[in-house]
Amino acid sequence: MGALVSPTVHCEQDAGPLRADQAFRSLRRSRGQSSKLAGMRKPRLRHSWIRLWNHAWIALGISISLLAGEAQAEKFEEKALESFVNDPAIRGANLSVVLEELATGERLLEHSADHARVPASNQKLMIATAAFAHWGPTYRFETPIYADGSLRDGVLDGTLWVVGKGDPTLVSESLWKLAEELRLLGIREIKRGIGIDQSYFDGVTIHPDWQPASARAYNARVAAFAANYSSFRIEVRPGPAIGKPAQVDVAPMVSYFRTRSDALTVKGKSRLDLSIVRLADGIGEQVRIRGSVPIKAEPRAYWRAVSQPGPYASAILRRQLEAQGIRVTGSTRFGSLPESARELMRFKGAPLGENVKKLNKWSNNFIAEQLTKALGAEIYGAPGSWEKGTRAIGDHLRSIGLDAGHEVIADGSGLSPRNRISAAILTALIRDAVARFDYGPEFLASLPLGGLDGTLRDRMNGSAIPVRGKTGHLRRVSSLSGVLPAASGRRRVFSILVNGAKGGALEVDRAIDALVAGMAGRVSEEAPAAASD
Repeated sequence: MGALVSPTVHCEQDAGPLRADQAFRSLRRSRGQSSKLAGMRKPRLRHSWIRLWNHAWIALGISISLLAGEAQAEKFEEKALESFVNDPAIRGANLSVVLEELATGERLLEHSADHARVPASNQKLMIATAAFAHWGPTYRFETPIYADGSLRDGVLDGTLWVVGKGDPTLVSESLWKLAEELRLLGIREIKRGIGIDQSYFDGVTIHPDWQPASARAYNARVAAFAANYSSFRIEVRPGPAIGKPAQVDVAPMVSYFRTRSDALTVKGKSRLDLSIVRLADGIGEQVRIRGSVPIKAEPRAYWRAVSQPGPYASAILRRQLEAQGIRVTGSTRFGSLPESARELMRFKGAPLGENVKKLNKWSNNFIAEQLTKALGAEIYGAPGSWEKGTRAIGDHLRSIGLDAGHEVIADGSGLSPRNRISAAILTALIRDAVARFDYGPEFLASLPLGGLDGTLRDRMNGSAIPVRGKTGHLRRVSSLSGVLPAASGRRRVFSILVNGAKGGALEVDRAIDALVAGMAGRVSEEAPAAASD
């Protein structure tokens, strides 16, 4: 007999918290039933009425508690922003801060939201989303391989041509795979060397705004055919005995490099000078060390950028062809693909989703600029250039309804000090990307996890906030933008841009992390921070 009432109660529970008027309507419907059963239902109706009335009060109490909790959270966030602005490391800096609900875009917190600031590596969020929107996460760059000459009995009596198309993740291992594919095609010897066609990009390998260019790996040069992110490793270790020359090695060891050690192994402290100079023949570089290395010193690694990405990549390819048993004679030359050449294969690189993951997780400048030029070439025609690529990025912003009239897009990586973007634009860009069914999951997964991986691996350990965010650092510039879960259970999107702070990078990062904790409705514990990019 209870079934005459409980289905109604059950449906209302499924629909959400009961209201008092819903309870009264249920009772009126019950009283209109047959008088035959009225006497039997009276106790049940009284109990049901009490139960429904209790549900209504519980629902009202929950609603009041939620509203009070949200009001308290808003005050907590406002206090976090006030503390951030007044932090000694931040005080006097130019800021742009925004916090919004991810689902609705409701603005929860802001400070100079529309003021364009230098974003540092938060700039990478723009090329990441523009590339995803144009190509999709499963797109693979292809590098066409041609033969110019007769191919008979495994011998190419001519030149093997590589036509660069801007693949940003060609590395030693993938070029070994490329060589393997050629071996499986039956090629055993190449008599007239290797030809490289770099015409898909213009000849500018380093952005004018980056001058004077550093030799450090983050200043890697770009080219249509490039490998290992245009960077290499130098390892220095003491010699076998005091007074003996210190040892210097490079990886990968290819014909592009020469090494020279004028440093001695000593008992005392290290005074090491490392220099990289272009070889006299113009194709290759010499790595030279001078000074002293302590006898008990551990091997030390240095990462540096090459000055000639094309010759470097071709030297790696030649080495991998030989490793596959393909003999190569003749020199490497650069120019346009001859009309007489015929296509042998197209070597496919890694999916774009993997490229963007490396781009954002580790703030890879080389990938950012390769994608920028490749996008420009794809949309506006070869050769790809920074002008075409940044124009394509601006087109993407406008296509999703973002007015970039006051923004400056100078490059893809954020290394240029001319870049300007506001926190409002960045939060809107992230919200749009995350909401996209076709690439939103890949974009979100590409962002570093606080305290766990990428450039956030050494940050936010104390607060344990599961934030996904893109870091950024230049001289006196720090930034962090991304997505975080609030204490309410909803997800939020944020952007924090700091220009001209008086504090050091570590102190500024700690202040930013504390603000992020406040945005999530949590208290940040003191934890070491690191300038990661």
